[in-house]
Amino acid sequence: MRKKLAIFTWVVGALLSWEGRAADDPVGSADKALMAAFEKGDKAVINKLLDSDFTWIDHDGVMVFRPDALALGMKPLVGENGDVEIVKHPYGDQVVWLQAHSGKNFASRFWVKRPEGWRLLHTSEIAVLERGERIRPTYDIPCVNPCKQLPIRTVDQVQEAAMANWQEQESGRQFWMKHVADDNQTVSTYGGQTLPKKDRPAPPEPKPGTPQVGATPVLFARLWTFGPETVVMISCQPSYGEKAYWASRVFHYQHGTWQMAESYHNTIAASGIMTEVQGK
Repeated sequence: MRKKLAIFTWVVGALLSWEGRAADDPVGSADKALMAAFEKGDKAVINKLLDSDFTWIDHDGVMVFRPDALALGMKPLVGENGDVEIVKHPYGDQVVWLQAHSGKNFASRFWVKRPEGWRLLHTSEIAVLERGERIRPTYDIPCVNPCKQLPIRTVDQVQEAAMANWQEQESGRQFWMKHVADDNQTVSTYGGQTLPKKDRPAPPEPKPGTPQVGATPVLFARLWTFGPETVVMISCQPSYGEKAYWASRVFHYQHGTWQMAESYHNTIAASGIMTEVQGK
């Protein structure tokens, strides 16, 4: 009888301990449950934990919306099994950005708090590739989009402020230093993961006599506001002399200004290479 009681006590204790950890880290628990559900094809759990606005950008740079992701039975590039490194950054009380990393594969998952609980809003998956030859412009290309104008209709003052500061960030090296967070995580298909800003040098000053090429323009973007201090953004941007890419970002108001906290650049494999016609 004592043995059964001891076993029962151990089981109850383990369950209470698990519940305590889940309560302490609801996003971590939800992420593990969702990754397991994708692997098993458990549509009930998947339906519960995916946001109604959910989008998935796979490692080929193909963006899939919620209904299609479910119909295709997609599997995570980086789940929870094996040698996976997890990094989590909370922004306010409504957004948690989570990165899962294994080898040359990266997955960025944007968890947001809804009235019914934490839901996965967006994921972007990157399989890092070797960069080929990059064709650089041989003439100046001023930064008009995004520095001076954007093809975006902001729906509130939070988005307006975040985008105004991002436009400034894209306008020069000194503004990049101001508007990129110290612990910013940046990952791209060609280039992999960069060091956080505090551990890497700022973008170099343009060399005299070389073409002055502005930031890559925005063709499409969607924004979500979470409270007065956090904006999530997905944008499609062609890159001069390279293929277009999807950018998945978090902007957060901190240290007295808006800063780009996270940034994933996922190259669209099927894209052509953009060129700029001089004088246009």
